[in-house]
Amino acid sequence: MKLKFVFAAAAVAAVSLCVVGIAGAAKKVSGTTFHLIERDAAFQYVDNKPYGGQNSPPSMGDMFVFNSTLLTKSMKRTGTLYAECVVVTGGQHMKAQCTGTFTLAGGDLALQALIKDSNGKVPDHIVIVGGTGAYEGATGSIEAQSRGDNSPYTDDTVHLLLPKQA
Repeated sequence: MKLKFVFAAAAVAAVSLCVVGIAGAAKKVSGTTFHLIERDAAFQYVDNKPYGGQNSPPSMGDMFVFNSTLLTKSMKRTGTLYAECVVVTGGQHMKAQCTGTFTLAGGDLALQALIKDSNGKVPDHIVIVGGTGAYEGATGSIEAQSRGDNSPYTDDTVHLLLPKQA
């Protein structure tokens, strides 16, 4: 019985420390939201076996890589997006696992996403998983909304969280 009490007390203490740690960590982060525009620059699709051809939906294992110029709302160049994606669910409702990098003045942001083919009707949600330089320790998310199938532009709303400097 005494062993159960010690274990329960240790568990309560551990949970308390986690809650205090999380609350403390939340106070040491600063957030900002800004908007970028992606302009398509280059795109390459790799149709792996089984080959489907240009008029067929992608199949599992197909890949695509691309880069886009990042612009401010006033259309001033501010960086580049480099990304690669692997199709993980093929067919008409394709899904692709993507990784990418925003190169910006002061450093890079590392990105990760599961992109779903919604014909641009639903925004893509991208996770910021880290950064370099001025963005070291960055987390956050990006909501990317295509302007449509025939447009080279995507509007990005970036929610960036950075650790506060001590």
